Amino acid sequence: MHVAVFADIEGSFGIWRMRQCHMGTPQWQYGRMCLTEDVNAVIQGAFDGGADRVTVKDNHEVGYNILLDKLDRRVSYVGGHHSRPTFFGDVYDYDLILFVAIHAASGTPDAFFPHTHYGVFSEVRINSKPVCEVELYGAYLGDFGKSIGFFSGEDIAVEQASRSLPWAESVVVDKRKSAYTSGKDSIKYLRAGRVSLHDTAAQAVQNVNSMQPFIIDGPLHFEAIFRNEKLAERFNTWNFTQNGPLVEWDAVNMIDGFDKFNQLTFFYKKMYPFRRQYLFFMRSFYRVKNTYFAPAPNSECAVSI
Repeated sequence: MHVAVFADIEGSFGIWRMRQCHMGTPQWQYGRMCLTEDVNAVIQGAFDGGADRVTVKDNHEVGYNILLDKLDRRVSYVGGHHSRPTFFGDVYDYDLILFVAIHAASGTPDAFFPHTHYGVFSEVRINSKPVCEVELYGAYLGDFGKSIGFFSGEDIAVEQASRSLPWAESVVVDKRKSAYTSGKDSIKYLRAGRVSLHDTAAQAVQNVNSMQPFIIDGPLHFEAIFRNEKLAERFNTWNFTQNGPLVEWDAVNMIDGFDKFNQLTFFYKKMYPFRRQYLFFMRSFYRVKNTYFAPAPNSECAVSI
């Protein structure tokens, strides 16, 4: 069984502030350590649950957030964005997908670092329904026949994802600073949290036959509401229908709709013919930069285990 672990960073155990997720900061270097520990716990759970093979897909920003020298040596690693065969690379061989460290949807009140796919949106809707990132990615992957069986993250993020994927196992992660700066209590919480990641991931893999692809039947209508009209004008190089900060488009299915969403967010019209070369350069550049030229970590008084 081939299990994929899709990793973001905001919903990691140990992380409580935004700059721990911002690439290139000393605090992000600490956040990378937190994410890597979470991912390794899920990897071990996947193997213990029956996986023969595990691939890790690093989804946050341009990828290469996970500390590769600390990552479980048994796995394959995929960083950054791709243009083919899918945005996430080759997903065709995956039997189950486990999402680690998810965050809440754009516009979610009082959530930690809420956004959907890209930080410029105040809300993203499909067929008039607001969606979170796991729903967006899950439905895209669902059109390829792939199932999501697990996610971990902040309570509201888990709640949002569970509404559409009720069969998936989940682990809730505390986002309060006090959870990670309280000495022995924090050490106990981190250890218990990663045991929970391991055990719940193992259970998800053991229950693979009860998992199912998340499908949103077409035709589909997408609405992306930017934080302001100026941002919408800047990103909408494909002349999708626009009304102030709202940009909208129709799609026959999720693959078509998500590809258009990426045209709006990542692939400006003039550079679209060169997207493969551009993404290859970005993956190569950040793999080197984040491996050999990252800053020294600053844990901001957080405990470590």
